[in-house]
Amino acid sequence: MSIEVKVLLFASAREAAGNISETSISLDEGATTATFRRVMAEKYPGLSSLVLDEDSLTLALNEEYIESEVVLKNGDTIALIPPISGG
Repeated sequence: MSIEVKVLLFASAREAAGNISETSISLDEGATTATFRRVMAEKYPGLSSLVLDEDSLTLALNEEYIESEVVLKNGDTIALIPPISGG
């Protein structure tokens, strides 16, 4: 059985994935955020170094920042939020 999650990409994550701002992916039921990171790296090779580095890319699940591994549910929305730089 599988689940479908919506993915929102911002800033450098969007650029690394080929300028897409939104997509959805299917994952096996019981998949975690770690599984999600690996699947996104495989699907979007340009994004792999960013998405696999937990210190470089923050995940927000259903508009809440998450700090640890979480089991995903069907219909979840995950936002990829790269570091914000400014000056």
